Amino acid sequence: MADLPPKNPRTKKPKPGSAKGNKIVQQNLSDAKRISKGVPDKIKLAMADAIMAFSDMEMSAEQFIWDLLGLSPDDGKLVTRIETKDKIELAKKFSERYRLPLHPNEQTTAEAWTAIRNAIEARNKMAHGVWMTIDLATPIVVSYRIPIELGRINSEHFPLDRIEAVTRVCVKAKGLFDTLCVKIATEGRPPPPPLPPTPNDAEFKG
Repeated sequence: MADLPPKNPRTKKPKPGSAKGNKIVQQNLSDAKRISKGVPDKIKLAMADAIMAFSDMEMSAEQFIWDLLGLSPDDGKLVTRIETKDKIELAKKFSERYRLPLHPNEQTTAEAWTAIRNAIEARNKMAHGVWMTIDLATPIVVSYRIPIELGRINSEHFPLDRIEAVTRVCVKAKGLFDTLCVKIATEGRPPPPPLPPTPNDAEFKG
């Protein structure tokens, strides 16, 4: 644990659609005495709120898929019994296929999907990582899931404002999925997209 977080500050360029600006991904901490297990109660409460909000959002995403495809809960569970990351990508593909965007504004929709993906990653680290603090003040999550070179263990800072941001993203995303479910319930399921033309169609005949 003497090397958490490892290495000197190092930055990488963000992926397209991610938050702007370079992100510090690693920073050296040579004094292990600065690290202690456990986090303040306010961090625990915020983490619990974030994980519960995430579960609510995930269930709304499932309901959106079921409603869009006209599936019963029993059949729907067979379709969405997959990893959350894959489930959200499935919801995105169906949203695009049936022309039911998360938001009327295209840019807002793109940012929402990106935020949801980031929330999935954050939630997994919060739920499966080991919580510690630096100098009894800075919460970190230690996890083998965070990439690092052989022989070292990585960690990631999770201050209160970051945890609360995850909660806000999940609450907003749940609202967007719920709005689509209401739209389907009141207006009916949208028709499937037209099939692509085949060589037998008139447009292929001279």
